[in-house]
Amino acid sequence: MNLFPLTRIFPFVRRFLQHIEALGLPIAMANAFEDCNIRLVTRGETTGWNTTGKGVLFVGNHSSGFEQVPLMAMLGGFKRSDLSVIAIPGIGGARTFELLDREHGSSYTLPVLPALLAKDRKDIWNRFFLYRVLHYKSLPARTELRAGNIRTLSQSARLLEQGYAIILFPTGRRDADICGPWQRGLGEVVNRLSEAARAKVMIVPFLLESDYSKYKLAKAFVVRSLGRLPKQRTFTFRLGHQGSCLELLGKESDPSAITETVRMQYRESLF
Repeated sequence: MNLFPLTRIFPFVRRFLQHIEALGLPIAMANAFEDCNIRLVTRGETTGWNTTGKGVLFVGNHSSGFEQVPLMAMLGGFKRSDLSVIAIPGIGGARTFELLDREHGSSYTLPVLPALLAKDRKDIWNRFFLYRVLHYKSLPARTELRAGNIRTLSQSARLLEQGYAIILFPTGRRDADICGPWQRGLGEVVNRLSEAARAKVMIVPFLLESDYSKYKLAKAFVVRSLGRLPKQRTFTFRLGHQGSCLELLGKESDPSAITETVRMQYRESLF
């Protein structure tokens, strides 16, 4: 899908795409939210990670598939463009980034694929059936899929050590309760950090409150594209207990134990 023909019809779209080219997608996204009369409120401490080059792992809820869009806007509001999201490519927020920024949009996604999408899986009748049909030629076999996911976890750790902001949705699926079991990917990422990086990289639990919905977000962008000022909306991020990996986890090296410790800290500080 090419959005550029829309620039001749909708000044807001033209301005948004121009900002993406000039400023990068995250900062342009923050400007677009402001232009759409959407106020992003962050309740909690931000001084440990609100500037470029401060490694931070954001861990939080994921129910619509588009949470990475307001998260990107929030970080862009702090003038941070050094961010990536661990997510399935080509769907939801990841697809949105690809459409908006054809040159760099895919670089904001660190790709992971669930085992349900392995090309050699026999039972294909699951919630990813449509994705499988659309992406069948590029789907890897089970062994390759696992290897690709491990590469993404290692890449995430390297980027954290370089000072990136990484966003991770720990349940691994949208319909899972954030207070329930988590996938061990979080622990795998933290376990790959060097000892020096553990003392610097922050873990920040977040809860995107119920005042957010992808429908409200989409409506605001459509109304603004039509030249009208949308109704003012507020999307709220509530932050839990945060600290460096070393402060929160010590030298724990077991990925499952790391994940469970952060999960319990998440529950205690946000519920």
